[in-house]
Amino acid sequence: MARLSSLLSFSITLLIFLHGSTAQQFPNECQLDQLNTLEPSYVHKSEAGRIEVWDHHAPQLRCSGVSFVRFIIESQGLYLPSFLNTAMLSFVAKGQGLMGRVIPGCAETFQESPVFQQGSPFGEGQGHGQQGQGHGQGQGQQGQHQGQHGQGQGQGFRDMHQKVEHIRSGDTIATHPGVAQWFYNNGNQPLVIVAVMDLASHQNQLDRNPRPFYLAGNNPQGQSWLHGRGQQPQHNILNGFSPEVLAQAFKIDVRTAQQLQNQQDNRGNIVKVQGPFGVIRPPLRSQRPQEEEGNGLEETICSARCTDNLDDPSNADVYKPQLGYISTLNSYDLPILRALRLSALRGSIRQNAMVLPQWNANANAVLYVTDGEAHVQVVNDNGDRVFDGQVSQGQLLAIPQGFSVVKRATSDQFRWIEFKTNANAQINTLAGRTSVMRGLPLEVVANGYQISLEEARRVKFNTIETTLTHSSGPASYGRPMKADA
Repeated sequence: MARLSSLLSFSITLLIFLHGSTAQQFPNECQLDQLNTLEPSYVHKSEAGRIEVWDHHAPQLRCSGVSFVRFIIESQGLYLPSFLNTAMLSFVAKGQGLMGRVIPGCAETFQESPVFQQGSPFGEGQGHGQQGQGHGQGQGQQGQHQGQHGQGQGQGFRDMHQKVEHIRSGDTIATHPGVAQWFYNNGNQPLVIVAVMDLASHQNQLDRNPRPFYLAGNNPQGQSWLHGRGQQPQHNILNGFSPEVLAQAFKIDVRTAQQLQNQQDNRGNIVKVQGPFGVIRPPLRSQRPQEEEGNGLEETICSARCTDNLDDPSNADVYKPQLGYISTLNSYDLPILRALRLSALRGSIRQNAMVLPQWNANANAVLYVTDGEAHVQVVNDNGDRVFDGQVSQGQLLAIPQGFSVVKRATSDQFRWIEFKTNANAQINTLAGRTSVMRGLPLEVVANGYQISLEEARRVKFNTIETTLTHSSGPASYGRPMKADA
């Protein structure tokens, strides 16, 4: 009996200890009594641009489980290839450029080949060195040439790599964790890209910290957002291997292997390209062609579409010429988002236009202002107004799940991008034709707010819009009623 009592006492003590440690490790991160607009906390300068990082330990970002970063790449600047420990959804806020991704296990489908003579043993698709597929001795000879150091490139192709895409303002880019990605600014103005990283994603198997892994370059300032690493320079991952191992792996000499480690390179992670940037890419079109019906090929990870443009009003979900437009991007539009569990919303409204009060039913949202200013109010689950103020260009505001928000443009044009932590985020509106108020019976509205049936009818039916409306109206709108004398 004493043994059983001792065992029970030990079990209770252990449970209390585990509960306490769990509470310390995972505190209630969403008890937010006040929201604030956020500015970048860390700026990492490079030779041809800078990387601005928001503090993901800020309460509202910690509640949302995301981190946020802004890349500013100058003309002819190259953001060196890197990959992340979690999914990332990016938006091109300004400028144009090129983007490349390297998906593990996928073939190099972009090839630069010389003009072949008729009867040449080198033909289309042979840059991969495939053999034994019924094309005879010529193709086998090609595989032999490519196996010899430096000969295949001279005779079969000049370069080959994975897909390169043109990007422009309004493009939204989805990136899987572990996929190396680079950007290049081929325009005359800075290329500005903002991105959200889902630290709470099931695909992130590390802690809730953004961890970029660089394949080239060095970051002398280090990962200042990580505790204990602020003063340590961040090297590329090749730096950790011995030069002899790299030489054996790449079949190169040790001196070249040491160059890959960038040990004496202090240019940062965005470098200036000297001379022409001769990557293989298709010609730029003025407009992206309309997507055709899929034939199954688009479902493969190697060829899955990862970009979509949200700045074209003709593709908007809500459009009013006098007010503005709203476009959404979810997994129905871009299937890759189903795996990332992220989505986006692009809004552009004119002065005095209002986005009707609404809340995200199944997602947290991070709102970034790309142009203009607006007055925003946010209300939490306690009925408290946790934010009531202006948001302007370059600022960030996190809006937790269920918190109601209303936006009213106070400049000539207000434009923003919202990243949401669900592949198919849903909103509910408080006012308007498809709102929760419209769905309630008059008797429920009248008794719930202690108003007459006629007043309840006006509450339900006076606003006929669904999403966008004018914030101006009759003088009595938005003003308190005078008490009877």
